[in-house]
Amino acid sequence: MRRAGFTLIEVMVAIAILAISLTAIFASEAGAIQAGSRARMTTTATFLARCKMGEVLEQVASEGLPAIDDEVRDDCCDGAEMEGFTCVTNIDRIVLPDDFGADQGGEAGDDPLAALTGGGDDPAAAIDSVLGGGVDTGGFGDLAMSLALPVIKPAIEEQVRRATVHVKWRIGNRDREQTVTRFLVAEQPPAPPEPPP
Repeated sequence: MRRAGFTLIEVMVAIAILAISLTAIFASEAGAIQAGSRARMTTTATFLARCKMGEVLEQVASEGLPAIDDEVRDDCCDGAEMEGFTCVTNIDRIVLPDDFGADQGGEAGDDPLAALTGGGDDPAAAIDSVLGGGVDTGGFGDLAMSLALPVIKPAIEEQVRRATVHVKWRIGNRDREQTVTRFLVAEQPPAPPEPPP
């Protein structure tokens, strides 16, 4: 009489299928844990960057804009330091180009005004095209830019700074970084009161 049962080959195939399935499940679980850890660290870095930028805004409000470029490396937020995170904060002066036209030897993609107006060499024609045609600026755009730029350029450069906070941390053997940039504008002094009539 023959007994029904599994052969050794069938048992080995079943164990092999089970091992492959469990390996795939454990690998996906490990990937999910790593993704969760990365997300948690990125969220922490974002909060630290916002906190540090708040400290920069407070400092600028109380002390004013720095006269020269400034770089500070620290543990991010005072009183809310997180182990493994460092912040590098830069406050840089901005430098505007001397001529906003694309004829400075650069490409139209390098020039913000040229990119805005389609990269043409004639700002008056660009203004005409932006306004929908039919407007005769008579070269006024070139004249206005040539007269206004030397006057407003130093004032803008003196009153605007670029603040950049780089939050750096390490996951495993890879360095990570989250960067936040904000432009700071000096507060204007209040207008003097008008004399009574």
